[in-house]
Order: sequence, then C-alpha cells, then structure tokens
Amino acid sequence: MLAGEVQGKTDRIGHFYGSERPRLHLPLNFLLLDSPWDALSLQANIDAYLNAIPDKAWPDWVIGGHDKRRAASKVGQAQARVLAMLLLTLPGTPFLFAGDELGMEQVPIPKDRIQDPFEKLVGGYGLNRDPQRTPMQWDQSHAAGFTTGVPWLPVADDFGDRNVARLQKETRSILWLYRRLIELRATEPTLTAGRYVPIRSEHGVLSYKRVWDGHEMMIALNLTADPRRLRREIAGTIRLSTNLDTADLAAETPLLLRGNEGVIVTLGRGDR
Repeated sequence: MLAGEVQGKTDRIGHFYGSERPRLHLPLNFLLLDSPWDALSLQANIDAYLNAIPDKAWPDWVIGGHDKRRAASKVGQAQARVLAMLLLTLPGTPFLFAGDELGMEQVPIPKDRIQDPFEKLVGGYGLNRDPQRTPMQWDQSHAAGFTTGVPWLPVADDFGDRNVARLQKETRSILWLYRRLIELRATEPTLTAGRYVPIRSEHGVLSYKRVWDGHEMMIALNLTADPRRLRREIAGTIRLSTNLDTADLAAETPLLLRGNEGVIVTLGRGDR
C-alpha cells in the first residue's frame, strides 16, 4: 500500500488515485484538521471530499502529523474525544500522530531549544513544527520515559498526568476511548464496510449513519459544550459514548447528548 501527502484543494485529491494503476492508494486527506470545527462546516467538507474521490477509491482521514498542529490544541481536550469518535467511524482508513491517542498538545519551545530549520531560518512566521514533534509521553519518569538522556526537544509540562502508563489505568481516559473505538470498529462490519449516509446537522450536532447489509449505525457528535437533543425518531441501542459511561442502553427519543459528547447507536428496525 502506498500512502502519500499531496498538494491542492479537496476537489483535486481524486486525481492522485490515478485510474488503471493508482498513483497512490491513499492520498492523505487532512480535511479534519483543516476544517473549521463546527457541525455544518465538517458535514459540508466531508461530503465534498467523499464526492471528490473516485467511486471505488478508499477514503482516509488524518488528524495529526509532524508538520501539523496537534488536534487537541485546535479543538480542546473535551472535543478531542469527539474527534476520536469521528475519525474511527467515518468510512476509510484513520491516521493519527503518536500522542494523539493521549490528547497531547502543542508544547512551547524556548528559543534556545528550537530545532526546526524553518523556524531557525525564517522565525516568527508560525512555521515552527517543533511544538508537535516533542517526545512521546510514556510514563512519569525522566523525559517521560522517552530517553535516559536529554531529549532533542522538551517534554510537555503535563507529562506526569498525560502519559501512556497513567492513562492505561484510567478506564475512562481518552486512551481507553481509542481502544474501545478500535475494538468496536474491528467487530462491526458496518463501521468498516458500511455506506456513509449523512444526516442533516443542526444545533451544533454532526450526525450520519453507516449502512451495511441491512444493518444501520448512527453516529451523533455534539460539537458544543452545551446539552443537545436530537429531534428525529430513534429506536436502537447506544453502543458507545465518548464519556465511556454509557453502553448497551436503549436510545430513547428524544436522544439527549451531553455537552462535548458523541454516541454510536445501533439502530433497530423502527428507525429504518
């Protein structure tokens, strides 16, 4: 499989798949990072991307990279959990950068620690990529467990709380959310092979369905900090909440989403 970073707007990305023999199997799609973080913008841009790629092309979604601002710094810690659910329930292959599963954010870099040649040559233009390239935070030990020596960049001040060892023990952490989402995705063909069906987004809630072989799952993501009620009739079972405190409960109408909450609902026949 060949994945690669390409240049140009969304309407050009389909060209990089090629025709008889693909130039790239997965031209990397940074739409989720580049789009304004609101329901209407995301829905419009997701639809535009899926319509721009060839019919038999496999989509992909990238939420981090060595030269991209950390997603958690863009959307905040609460919405980073919603982003995780979005990433792992859209059709196609998800890509994340080491530490995104911990909610790692941009790290301020002192002038005497700058390594990025862009920033050294042309400073002050926001080109410094060091803030997202800081060491992976493994535990609470020296240098976050990344090295016994001096790391090339400083670790984040919050590494004592935001590290793999600690978040593994907190079963409602963002790391556990990623695990639960990956597990659900691996066991539900609807989330991997299912067709994407948008639902009109309103009141800051991004909604869509995945449909496969007579099965339907609905994803509803509250992109606001305030509670929201879904107006549409729903019959089904909540499979997962981004809060990791609601699972396998009946989805009642109207469905209440707490602030910064996303849910995955397996729909019953009453909602088809």
